[in-house]
Amino acid sequence: MTDQTDGKPGNDFLILIADDVSQNIQLLGTILDNKGYRIAAVTSGDQVVKTAIKSQPDLILLDIMMPGKNGFEVCRELKADPRLSEIPVIFLTARSEEEDIVKGFNLGGADYVTKPFNSGELLARIETHLSLKNARDQIIKQQQKLQQLTETKEKLYSIIAHDLKNALFGISGLAEFVEEDLVDEKINPEILENVRLISRSSESATMILKNLLAWTRLQTDDLELNPENFSLSEEIINSINLYQTQANKKEVEIQFDSEIEAPIIFADPQMISTVIRNLISNAIKFSNEGDQVTVETTQKKDAIQVAVKDEGIGIPKEIQKTIFNPEERPKRTGTDNEQGTGLGLLLCKEFIEAHRGEILVESSPNEGSIFRFSIPNHIS
Repeated sequence: MTDQTDGKPGNDFLILIADDVSQNIQLLGTILDNKGYRIAAVTSGDQVVKTAIKSQPDLILLDIMMPGKNGFEVCRELKADPRLSEIPVIFLTARSEEEDIVKGFNLGGADYVTKPFNSGELLARIETHLSLKNARDQIIKQQQKLQQLTETKEKLYSIIAHDLKNALFGISGLAEFVEEDLVDEKINPEILENVRLISRSSESATMILKNLLAWTRLQTDDLELNPENFSLSEEIINSINLYQTQANKKEVEIQFDSEIEAPIIFADPQMISTVIRNLISNAIKFSNEGDQVTVETTQKKDAIQVAVKDEGIGIPKEIQKTIFNPEERPKRTGTDNEQGTGLGLLLCKEFIEAHRGEILVESSPNEGSIFRFSIPNHIS
């Protein structure tokens, strides 16, 4: 028999013996001491919980028949206390009747050993359960560490989102102000174009930042579905207004056409807003000067469908096959050299599928694209 359990020396473990027979305690103590275990002992059931709270043993050898509280009553108390519930309990019994053994397991006991003791069997069972406890303790520590890292990460996300978005909004606002101030001035056209490029780049960076933060939260299961009733039309109009400046710069017209009067949907407004914003932004990104982007809403049986149509450069067939594939993540440059990460459409797919809906694309090169998504009227 080794003196180590799962890589740990025996004397790193404390075993509490609870038995009202002093000879049994002496015998067990000798067996365990020879293997390097630290030992604590009590002679009545009434002392077990109090001693366990104070000493926090790694394992308890618990006699079933003791004065005062018997082993079953003590085990029930141990398992009811969050401070002690994970400590494995091995019952010591002079009786091997099946009802006692089953009752002990039902109360949370890990194992049992019958008297008189076989030292080899006893030590094997002790090492097995100490090894399991050690592995469980390591998992708990790792979970706690991961939780701390997650909380730190969330704080970092919050700081990044707040500070970077503020900086990007500031750059975008200043660029628009300078552009408006210079448009009527007789200046080098190249300078004016550079100012416009700053404005477009900051708008693109803002969208990329939002998508990256949302995607990261999604991959770490931090993003939960929080559905509520809200106006789909208002969400679409707000998104159109958000990108109206971007559309105006490219001389792209955006229209909203709904065959449903003031549709109210039960969904996560933040997720649906992200989907609509990404689809409208993409439609503008791949449109040419003078093109039109149309957002439509229709009722389809038990679902509401939203379609975002453009008259732009379209999508090649080979890209259509992988456009929602996270492994491929195709990235394309817009008609005005707009950049992206390829995350936007992946977010759209994840968010729509989280609502038990679907998203599809229809496109022909140089004829435009249609992105349609539908979500059920009720999320199950």
